[in-house]
Amino acid sequence: MKSNKFYGITLILALIVSQTIFSQTIKKGTWDRQNKSIKGTWEVVTKDDGTYIIFSDDFKTKKAPDLELFLSTKQAKDINKKKVVQEATSVSKLKSHKGKQSYKLPSNLKIADFSSIIIHCRDYNIFWGAGNL
Repeated sequence: MKSNKFYGITLILALIVSQTIFSQTIKKGTWDRQNKSIKGTWEVVTKDDGTYIIFSDDFKTKKAPDLELFLSTKQAKDINKKKVVQEATSVSKLKSHKGKQSYKLPSNLKIADFSSIIIHCRDYNIFWGAGNL
C-alpha cells in the first residue's frame, strides 16, 4: 500500500514539474544612457518557449505616443540618437510607460547578436534611452 502511494505522489510531482516553464536570467542591466528619465531595471531571460526582455516592477518613464523597444549591435554610448529606426531592430511597441512588462523576442533574433537595448519614440524620432547588454 505504501509503495502505491509513493508512486502516485511521485507521478503527480513529475507531472507538475514537467508543466513548469523553466527560466534562466542571462543578462541584467540598467538604462546606462538616457535622454529622458527611465527608472527601473531590465533583464533578458530564456524560457522553454523563447527569449524575453523583462522590465522590472519599478520601470517608469515619461509617456509618449509611440514608444518602442529596439535592439542594437552598438553599445549604448555609440548609438546615433537620430538613426535608431534605421540602425536598430524593432522588438515591439512598449505595452506601457510604467510597470513590469515582458517582450518575447522573435525566434529569428538572437540576443547574442546585439550589444544594447533601446527605448525610442518613433513618431517624433526621439531617443529615450539605452542599456548595454
